[in-house]
Amino acid sequence: MKKYIFAAILSLVSVLSASAIGPDVFNHIGFGASVGLTGISIEAATPITRFVQMRAGVSIMPGIKFGVHDIDVNYTSPLNTQESTTVDLDGNLKRVQGQVIFNVYPIPMKSLYVAVGAYFGGSTIVDIKGSSPALAGMNGAEVEIGDYTLPVDNEGKVNGGIKVNGFRPYFGIGWGRAVPGKLVNFEVELGVQIHGTPKLYTDYGEIGVSTDFGDDTFQKIMDKVKVYPNLAFRVNFRAY
Repeated sequence: MKKYIFAAILSLVSVLSASAIGPDVFNHIGFGASVGLTGISIEAATPITRFVQMRAGVSIMPGIKFGVHDIDVNYTSPLNTQESTTVDLDGNLKRVQGQVIFNVYPIPMKSLYVAVGAYFGGSTIVDIKGSSPALAGMNGAEVEIGDYTLPVDNEGKVNGGIKVNGFRPYFGIGWGRAVPGKLVNFEVELGVQIHGTPKLYTDYGEIGVSTDFGDDTFQKIMDKVKVYPNLAFRVNFRAY
């Protein structure tokens, strides 16, 4: 998948370069800062041809935390009986991603563009942690999350989360110039990362399957959410 995406991008740039390269190529640098659904982004940009501007940078999602209370836990007691209790879990959306994106301007004198590129790194979209001293040393303790179970370690802790692909193709549409014609401009962009099927993971033991009524609703939702939307508002500065 990766090699096909890169080949398509390189082919596009090569074709446009052959027909449009001129004295204005690679002679300017711009910097941009944005706020959007990927967090806070910082990017550097340069023109490749009259039709294409390349930008690269990093996006940081702050550590937005949330709690989920009274999650069911099943375990085997010291008397070898099946017991159940509840535990509170904490989620964290903190995430750091890198990106390389090409803005393609069908009409060079206009600001409308199509964005093609990729995000990489930051494959964990939700980090999950929880603990219960009462579960320390309990045999086979498992936390139920949707259709799955996460094992509790010997200290009564749960560590896991939800991951997606480390390499994520990106497509979008926007208005503005990554390298402004003047000193400053504003840009807006709407797009999606194609991150594949999200997967639940654990740092201890193995993921299990819940046996309650055979409900697979959680898995069905996970299977369908294969893209991550992005809406960003960016301010760009021309360095030279």
